[in-house]
Amino acid sequence: MLINLYDVLSVAGKEKTVKAAFTKQEVSYFGEILKVSAEDEFDVVLTHTEKGIVDVAFSVKVKVIRVCSRCLEDVSKEYLLDIARMVDVEKGEVYTDNKEESEKISYIEDCTLDVDMLILDELYTVLPMNVLCKEDCKGICKVCGTNLNKSTCDCDQMVPDPRMAVFSDIFNQFKEV
Repeated sequence: MLINLYDVLSVAGKEKTVKAAFTKQEVSYFGEILKVSAEDEFDVVLTHTEKGIVDVAFSVKVKVIRVCSRCLEDVSKEYLLDIARMVDVEKGEVYTDNKEESEKISYIEDCTLDVDMLILDELYTVLPMNVLCKEDCKGICKVCGTNLNKSTCDCDQMVPDPRMAVFSDIFNQFKEV
């Protein structure tokens, strides 16, 4: 969702509350496709504090569906994001708490705030690299691909030590035919 910031920037000290909704998206995260959605609308509070600077604050509950790192089943998890940014609209930068350090941002362009991009930017900072469907997930069989959480298989799970391959070859040469 895009929010035009011209109205807020017109008067110093002006505060505006805008109802916003997150657009359901599929995004790439380190080669994995995430399905991100938020069910409820939320209030975005915009406050013009200084010349060209707007405080953006809101809370949103985001639902993320990703793939379990072991068994490849879908895993759904919710994250509550409390977002508070001090944005310099003219420079396209966001300030940290001490207002001395800033970094370039991609969610403001031509006095327009892209709320979806801001939410994804914050979400990427809280997502773990890997996710499991349950703590004791057994994964999938390396041989046949069976989900070991749902059923078992009779595949030989023994993986030979590659350092012992030379001895294995010698023993195979002397085996009786």
